[in-house]
Amino acid sequence: MSLPPNPLPDRWTINLHPVHNLTILTLHDADGMLRQVGFRPLTPPDATEHTVRALEEITHAELRASAQGLIDTFVARTAQAQANAEAFGSAIADHPRLFERLRTTSPGCLVDLGIDDDALTVVLELNAEGPAAGALLSLVARWPGSATPDGPAEGVDQNLDAGTLTVRLDQARAEDFLTWYRDQH
Repeated sequence: MSLPPNPLPDRWTINLHPVHNLTILTLHDADGMLRQVGFRPLTPPDATEHTVRALEEITHAELRASAQGLIDTFVARTAQAQANAEAFGSAIADHPRLFERLRTTSPGCLVDLGIDDDALTVVLELNAEGPAAGALLSLVARWPGSATPDGPAEGVDQNLDAGTLTVRLDQARAEDFLTWYRDQH
């Protein structure tokens, strides 16, 4: 049993922009913000740039299928990002307390969660300047998951630039780090 196609949300649009033998499809939300980009090769020669508010407005079946694919990709990517964020929240349910403790341990440390646009996973970013950078660097160095015999562990990025330290952990490493940090006193 197949699911019905995902509809174009109310007030969302798709812009079709032919360039030579390629059409660039861009999905925009109700506020005009770009949400997804897709491509359709071998554009029909009579294709013109236009914006649609319903898939039925696209007369070429192949372009309409590509537009449907664009919507489906957006829906799937959003669901995956939400699932990963939910998994992180479940694995580290006490993250607000841990973040506050990090800020106390390294005064001035900025703690931010984001989503990796490619992997659709949670990313933990820690930023600190001056003395706080030293405290953060020391803390990360004590964490057993921060390095391998060959250097920094995969999923752990550290950058020291003009006295500012940025530590970026992918979802798995962020969960490992925060689990370890929870037991540090």
